[in-house]
Formats: sequence, structure tokens, C-alpha cells
Amino acid sequence: MDLLKIIRRSLKGEKKAFQVLFELFYKDAYRSAYLITRNREQAEDAAQEAFLKAFQRLDTLQEPKKFGAWIRSIAARSALDILRREKHLLSTDEPEHLGHDIPLFSSGFPLPELEAERSELRSRVREVIASLKPAYQHVLVLKFFHDLDDPEIAKLLEIPVGTVKSRTHRALQLVGRKLLPHMEETHTQLALSNDTAQQERGESSQCPVHTPS
Repeated sequence: MDLLKIIRRSLKGEKKAFQVLFELFYKDAYRSAYLITRNREQAEDAAQEAFLKAFQRLDTLQEPKKFGAWIRSIAARSALDILRREKHLLSTDEPEHLGHDIPLFSSGFPLPELEAERSELRSRVREVIASLKPAYQHVLVLKFFHDLDDPEIAKLLEIPVGTVKSRTHRALQLVGRKLLPHMEETHTQLALSNDTAQQERGESSQCPVHTPS
């Protein structure tokens, strides 16, 4: 499937082509919205609203290949609009249907044996962010999940840039403080695991080799 061709057809007003884009990128838009609302219904509304806005503003898309990032950004903005309209605070639930495939960090652990720790850390980071006040959640999600800069976040949240900076700094302090015990525990577990593996390899190398007579 040639994504650029589909986007160009959509730019020409072909509704069927845009329907294909909807099917391809709806989950991305939903996840972007959910990271902000933490509410399934609100995230669904925000995702649908995002595609409606995208269809109406499709002629403003300057780089078709960036449609995915564009629709995610619109979904995030729609989610914030919904929260403002409904004056609804973020909840801390994490429904199973969202899964664990949302990348909290772009860099991964290189060793296969660390996948369990990676998954556990990802889950813990979600819990920590969800435990923060909505004001702190918003700036972290917009900055690190949607790659928005401080002026863009300030415009979205309708607050001064200085407030964005101070909230981000405070939020990161809180996240670091809450993650520290988990990181120390994980480091200890990994050290013990490595020591055990080295000991087993050492014992194996000391076993006598029997040769046929």
C-alpha cells in the first residue's frame, strides 16, 4: 500500500481514500488522546473529532508523509479541548485494551534478558505519571509523548511558557523520586542475576571432561 498516494488522493477530496487513512491511523489517534484523558469514551470522542478536523483542514497539511504525526497532534489537542469542556480530571485507570506497545522511551535495552525489566519499568512509569496531578500529567505527555516544545504546550494549555517550564521541572522531579526505589530494586535484582550466571558458568568450566579410553 502506497501511503503517500492515499494521502494525495485524500487531498483531492476522495472520501474513500480518507476512510483508508482513518482505518490506518485511528488507533494512533486514540492512544494519543487516551494518554491525556485517561478515559476511554473521551479518547474515542477526541479521536473521531480529530479526524473530522483533519478532513476539514487537509489542505493545510504541507508534508503528506507526516500525516501520522499530524493526526496524533490534532487528537491530543482535541483531548485537551474535551477536558476543558467537560472539566473532567484525569483518572488513573489503565484499561487492558490499550496494551503495552506505547513507547515511553525511544531507546530500548539491547539485551534480550532485560525485556522483563523493560516491560516492568514501562508499566511503573505509566503508574507514576498517572499518579501525578493533571497539570503535571499534561506537560509530560505533550512534551515527551508528542514532542511539543514549551511554546506549543503553553499555547495548548493557555498558560505562560514559564509555567510550562516550572511544571515540567517539578513533574520530572516527582517522577524521578517515585521511580528511584524501583530502579534501585531492579539494579539489585540484575546484579544478583549476573552473579548467579557467572557462578554457574564458573562451575560448568570446572567440571572434569571424560575422554574415552
